[in-house]
Amino acid sequence: MPVLINFKICDNCADCNGIRVCPVGAFHWDEENRTIAVDKDKCIGCGLCGTSCTNDAIAYVETQEEADELQKEIDNDPRTIADLFVERYGAMPINDQYTFESSLEKVNNRINSNRPVIMEFNTEENINCLLKSIKISEIVKEFDEKATYSKFIIKPEDLEKYGISEVPCLKLFRNGKHTKTINGYYEEKDKQKLFDLLKN
Repeated sequence: MPVLINFKICDNCADCNGIRVCPVGAFHWDEENRTIAVDKDKCIGCGLCGTSCTNDAIAYVETQEEADELQKEIDNDPRTIADLFVERYGAMPINDQYTFESSLEKVNNRINSNRPVIMEFNTEENINCLLKSIKISEIVKEFDEKATYSKFIIKPEDLEKYGISEVPCLKLFRNGKHTKTINGYYEEKDKQKLFDLLKN
């Protein structure tokens, strides 16, 4: 059965994880057509291409019924490739729209500013899916539109020192004072739960 690719949210690049992990070379880069392609005759159905895709754009199906159902979902998917380039909670920064602090000293300087501050703490081992995460712009709007939002990759051994029990973690500050800690990852489907915590 086929491998289906949702090109609406696929960055379609030659260094795709699916190409790297395919053990038989069935999942490959088609140089002539400048696109990811699948040789169905070579494919052994291991599914590694799908599990390695950080955008959830690749899926292996075992029956034609599953293929038809998935194709309908792809056809009705409202997302576009532009969604890959939106800053999101729990994901690595894409551009300079939000500050990526390089040291705990700079984190402390940011916290002590006059503006409301949202600090996102994460570890290198815990970076989440771009397309399932909540947009940072929506988090800022819910907390305070005047707030600055910064990210910091913290060392695991420093988590307890900063009162972080689970990453990613949001710490909220007003006038240099810590007002709330929100531990844990919230996907788009859990957005309202996070927003309720921000408001409270």
